[in-house]
Amino acid sequence: MGMEWYYANTGSRVGPVTPEVFEQGVSNGTIKPETLVWSKAMPEWQPYGSIAAETSVCAASGGRYWQREMVPYEGKFISAEHKEQYFQRLREGVQQPGQMVYGKFWIRFVAKFLDGLVRWVISMVINWSLALFFFGGLMVQPNINDGAAMGRFWAFQGFALLLGIGCSLLYYWFFISRYDATPGKMALGLKVFRSDGSKLTTGRIIGRYFAEMLSGMIFCIGYIMAGFDEESRTLHDRICDTRVIKSR
Repeated sequence: MGMEWYYANTGSRVGPVTPEVFEQGVSNGTIKPETLVWSKAMPEWQPYGSIAAETSVCAASGGRYWQREMVPYEGKFISAEHKEQYFQRLREGVQQPGQMVYGKFWIRFVAKFLDGLVRWVISMVINWSLALFFFGGLMVQPNINDGAAMGRFWAFQGFALLLGIGCSLLYYWFFISRYDATPGKMALGLKVFRSDGSKLTTGRIIGRYFAEMLSGMIFCIGYIMAGFDEESRTLHDRICDTRVIKSR
């Protein structure tokens, strides 16, 4: 079992939580310098501010660990449980934080276009299959004077929407979790990582998927931001602390 943290919040004990969750609490202000914290390496509960200097964020996982139990490497610290992963990535030539070459706006645009084509084909297959199921054919022309037909039409629309979102999310999660990139990004040598170079967790992948919807909803301004940011960050990259980098 890996390291676990506990902390006090409004008089209640929270934990055990992973080093990654603990660090999120530090980053978003849930865990303040005066917040009482504890781990098995501590004799008693202490304010976080009194032990913060003895901890560091793991460059591989983004979690907070005791510095004395970590491996220092070129100004960074890597937890013992992640050091093999970190150095394996180094041997494979995967770029680490500070060495990242970010995917610029236009190459990301083309990657998004390619993914859009793939998802459009998937969407058409879903819609045709649903049309055959609800209407017995590929043409959907409901009679507005037929209540039963309109009911089937709205059921068709609802299922098409839900299945479309579900399949898109599955597409996004499968490829990002396994290959760190969707097919469009893989075709152009792009990958998605955290700002510290670590892989995205399932929760962050799902969160980024829905955050990307926000980027599109505001007249695509969230996407356009990448063209004016030194790290080519979109709005959903900023929200989820992710970076799109060139892997080759």
